[in-house]
Parts: sequence; structure tokens; C-alpha cells
Amino acid sequence: MPSMKVTQTVLFLLIFYFVFADVTLSPYYPQFFSKVFGVKDLDYTAFYIFIARLTVIIAVPIWGVLSRYIEVKHLLYIGQWISFVILILMATAQDAQQFLTYTIFLLVGKSSFFLLYPLLIELNGQKRRSAVVGAYHMVFHGAIIVGTLSGAWFIRLENPLLLFYGLAVVELMLWLLSIFTFRSLSTRKKAVARKEAPTYSTKRQLAFLALMGVVIFAFHTANNMIRPYFTTYTMNDFHLSIAESSVLFMVPSAMAILAYPVIRKFYSKERVPFIFLLALGVLTISLLVQGMTGSFMVLVIGRIFYGFFLAIAQSALELYLFNRSSNHLQVYTVASSFQNAGLLVAPYLASATLTSYSLAAPFVFAGAICLGTLLVARLSMSIEAKPPFQENKMKEAM
Repeated sequence: MPSMKVTQTVLFLLIFYFVFADVTLSPYYPQFFSKVFGVKDLDYTAFYIFIARLTVIIAVPIWGVLSRYIEVKHLLYIGQWISFVILILMATAQDAQQFLTYTIFLLVGKSSFFLLYPLLIELNGQKRRSAVVGAYHMVFHGAIIVGTLSGAWFIRLENPLLLFYGLAVVELMLWLLSIFTFRSLSTRKKAVARKEAPTYSTKRQLAFLALMGVVIFAFHTANNMIRPYFTTYTMNDFHLSIAESSVLFMVPSAMAILAYPVIRKFYSKERVPFIFLLALGVLTISLLVQGMTGSFMVLVIGRIFYGFFLAIAQSALELYLFNRSSNHLQVYTVASSFQNAGLLVAPYLASATLTSYSLAAPFVFAGAICLGTLLVARLSMSIEAKPPFQENKMKEAM
């Protein structure tokens, strides 16, 4: 029987692979579609990402609902097998339309991986929550770095589609590892225990959730607007090579890893709202700087500050949601829907702004969205949702 430490290590490994597979080609989609399928229109990248994110928005809540009735590990196995088959098909795609169709089915399977993070939170309890969230973001951004570097190499291959054969082999190996590691893991008991936890009062909680939904949506919209055309922007406006642009693209991920000790040491339940608002303010400034500067050194400094405080802000936001919830899996799947809605809108906003203005415009608009998010977040975090049993005690006292 594998120990809890081994189980958590495998969960983190699966998260690493999930992020790696997702980001390997994402900074290079314009170059990928041009080289492999002859699609040179930059708007197709936005369309492709839009369809991909729409698929995830629909699929994640479905996996979340299924997790109420089926063990998470079994849902994961199903997702892994769907992914394995579709990855092989993607390597044989003949045109962009066929590749997009396969991508939709792949993401249906891959969306099961969204259940891994809340499962980690459940396994560790409240005392280790900040450490787990910090470790998650370190693994997440480490995967972005490795994926970005790998993508820069894969895009130079004569046939970049060979990447998907490799991912299929990895998928199969991870399924075998998961079968061995999770055979004694059960989430049924935890699900029953969660039903006994108190729920929060209706009106104030609905207002809180609505505002936090706006915060999550806007936060992820802003921070993903700058991704699809970043390499195109830096290669065009700063005359960098694709390798140099790739390194600059992953600077925020490197800074996010350095932020891990801060997340682990300084986060507490009382500090989380203030930390999130502070980090969001710095993000606003750093995004505006990246879009308005003509200096390469200033751009690099902006990327450094952006990456460090992006990890701080995202970790604080997730901790805030987990701290206010007794059902982490349900809350995270709902939050993921708002997050993916932001990811859905982001590429189109990026495409619209660069078409109307310039390649730097997505940064400026993202900064403006972050500023608006800061104001809504301040309002959201001022709403206190009280448990029903507290309200009942107040009524009895009257």
C-alpha cells in the first residue's frame, strides 16, 4: 500500500504533466498553425483557443457532478484513456479543422485532471493548506518553464505533430502509475463528511459568490490576454529570436517558483485578503509597464515583478476560496468554470485589441481589467457570510 507521501508525489506529477502538455505549444500556436497546416491568419489562434476553453468550461462541471457518484480516481482513469487515444489521432491530423476536432475530444478527457488539485487540498487538511497551494504553484510554473522550452524545440521539428505520439506514451505510463498508486485511495468517506459541514447563509453568500465569480473571471481574463501573442509581440517590437522570446515568456514562471517560500511562510487566514489586493495592485502596474515601454530592460523588470506577484495573487485567491468553503471539490469546479470563462474570452480580447491598436495593446487593456478587478475584489472581501447556526442562535437570543 503506497504511503500518503507517495500518493501526493504522484498527484503532483500528474499535475505537472497536465500543465506541461497544455502549454508546450500554446506560446507558439501562430507559428504552429502556419508551419503545419499553412494557416497564417492570427485570428485563427484566437478561434482555436476560444473553442478549446469553451470545451473545458462545459466539461469541468460535468466531471465535478460525476465525482459525487464515482470515485475521483476512476474518473481520472477514464480521462487518461480518452486522452491516450485522442493524442495518437492528433499526431495524424491532416488539416487545422481535423486537429481542432481532435482537440475538443482531448480536452474532454483532460478536464478530469481539474479534480486533482482539490483532492490534494482535501488530503492535507487546513493546517497544510498554504504549503500545498504554494507547492502546487511551484509545480505548475515549473511545468510551464519545461513546457515552454520543449515547445521552442518541438516547433523547429520538420513535423511538430510527432509531439503527440510522445505525449500518448507518457499518458499510458502515467495511467499505469496511477492504477498502482491510487488503488487504496478513496474519496467517498470525505464526500460524506463534507455533507455534515455547515453551509453559509443564502443571500449574503450568493452576493459573495457572484462578486467572487466576477473577480475570478476578470483576473484570469487579464492574465491570459497577454499570452497568445507574446512571442509575436516581442519578436516584432523588440526584435528577439524565438528562443529569446521563449525565455522571456517563461520569466514569470521562474519568479513564481521563487515566490513559493513567501506563500508558505507569510500566508495566514487573516492576511490572505490583504495579500491578494496588494499583489493585484502590483500586477496592474507591471502589466501597464510591459505594454507601454520601449525599453527591453524595463520589459524584463516588468516580467520579473509580474511573475512574482502573479503567483502571490493566484495563491491568495485560491486560499481565500478554500478557507471559506467546506466542499473544496465543488467550489473549485465552480471557480474553474469562471476561470475558464476568462480563458475563453481572453484570446478574443487580445486579438481585438491588437487588431485595433497594436501588439502591445493587450498588456494595457489587461492592466485596466486588473484595476477594475481590484475594486470588485475589495467589495467582495468586505462581505461576511455567516453560518446558519450562528443566525439561529441570534434569533433564539431575541
